[in-house]
Amino acid sequence: MSEGARGGRIEQASLPGVLRPLVRHKKTGLLRCTRGRTVKTVYLLEGRLIFATSNDPDDRLGEMLLREGLITYRTLEESVAAIQAGKRQGTILVESGSIRSRDLVEGVMGQVQEIIYGLFDWQEGEWQFEEGDLPSREVIVLRMSTGDLLREGVRRIDRWSRIRAGVGGLSQRYTLAADATAVLGTLTLTHEEMNLVATLDGPTPLEEILSSARGADFGVCRAVWGLWAAGVLDRVPQDADEAPREGTQPHAERMAGASVGREVDRFNQLHRFLFELVSYDLRERAADLFEQAFQGASSEHAALFEGVAVDPSGELDPIALRHNVITKELARYLSGLDRLLDLELSLARTMMGEKKAAIIADGLIELKQRHLEGK
Repeated sequence: MSEGARGGRIEQASLPGVLRPLVRHKKTGLLRCTRGRTVKTVYLLEGRLIFATSNDPDDRLGEMLLREGLITYRTLEESVAAIQAGKRQGTILVESGSIRSRDLVEGVMGQVQEIIYGLFDWQEGEWQFEEGDLPSREVIVLRMSTGDLLREGVRRIDRWSRIRAGVGGLSQRYTLAADATAVLGTLTLTHEEMNLVATLDGPTPLEEILSSARGADFGVCRAVWGLWAAGVLDRVPQDADEAPREGTQPHAERMAGASVGREVDRFNQLHRFLFELVSYDLRERAADLFEQAFQGASSEHAALFEGVAVDPSGELDPIALRHNVITKELARYLSGLDRLLDLELSLARTMMGEKKAAIIADGLIELKQRHLEGK
């Protein structure tokens, strides 16, 4: 094995376990997986899975187009014969009118994806990663996000023994990765997956995740494994030093450490405090103040407050807020929460007077200081 290469047995790590650190650390190079005479090679560019090749006859483009019903058996045989004469199969099929140029591009994309998905079925074999520049040969780069590729590969695994080994025991704890927001921006999550992420409150044992999820445990365990493979979740403490911190914003780091749920709870404590004092003083006029403030904050941060209701105690719906915060840019939308408090204080000064508003402002400052001190 050359310098810069590393490898091992697939059965010792599983393909998601092999790929995750390569993706998380934005590696560039070739991942070769060998099982008997079959060799599959995955191309990684700065942590993205962009291409794959295979010497398995069932992974060839023609065979895939046949399975999809895009060509006939005879067309396949004729194209294979032409390949032996030195022509590319895809070019032959387009020139003969058997498929369109668009079908060729989409077919190659589908072929590459299926090569990668097929690797997730491997339960044994060897892998070797050779870090370095990719071959100069032209390749069709996958447009599908790497996180979605990894999640889909895991989703196709239906053996409980493998899912159990991948997700861990009931006591295994999971938390949001430090850069979860950036990763989520590249994914197409199901409603169930989004709810799972939105309700995760700090390092949480798998058993608690299963208890709070609405789906069957089998599917939830597989979803957790897929979200871990994609880099949305970290295992605690195994992945503590793995997640890349470069470029992470201070607000995002604070959210990752304290959990989205805790930040939302802290905000609601501040908001209830302001809500109670303003409501006590202004009585029926208080509703106009909070409606104006909420409309103003919503116009500036529409995605944050979308679908968020306020209950009679002044608490903003924590589940809806978590959902919105997790799926957006954390620093930007945390400032949206601060903006709502600022607007309410400004209106309180106008409607209640500077002196009473100053008392509320001092109380908020004291509460924030307690939060910083961990009280």
